[in-house]
Amino acid sequence: MSNYVLNEEKMFADVTDDIAIIINSETGIYYGLNALGTTIFENITNNVPTNAILSALKSIEGCPLDIEEKLNSFIQKLIDLEVLKEGEPCSKNAQIKEQTAKDDLFKMNVSEYNDAQELLLADPIHEVKEETGWTPQKDSIGYTKEETIEREMKMEAQEV
Repeated sequence: MSNYVLNEEKMFADVTDDIAIIINSETGIYYGLNALGTTIFENITNNVPTNAILSALKSIEGCPLDIEEKLNSFIQKLIDLEVLKEGEPCSKNAQIKEQTAKDDLFKMNVSEYNDAQELLLADPIHEVKEETGWTPQKDSIGYTKEETIEREMKMEAQEV
């Protein structure tokens, strides 16, 4: 088994109330994980090797015999969606709450949503670049970069 990391070139992830939301900044599609999927995802993105995650799952009473297949399938889906990519080898222990695994019946779910796709793609936040900051390079809202700057300056002048 391997180590994986979040594909930060395309994805942004946030965990709230034990539920992960992962947004593909290129497509506007976002993914939701159930509680156990979120726990596994958090372990993975905290550099816990998948064999340590598997061992932790197997140590939980009532763990199904096909847990390795379920885990591999879940990880492969995240790889196929380009959420995860190969990471550097590391050795850490997994942190999995027994009750979370039991409540979700040892199932790790990934749900895909596109209902906010237009909104997410229209939001220029995905155009932020570390070296330059937010400087739109395309006419995504119908204005050139220069026209956008001019409009912003006019708006600022009106606010004064």
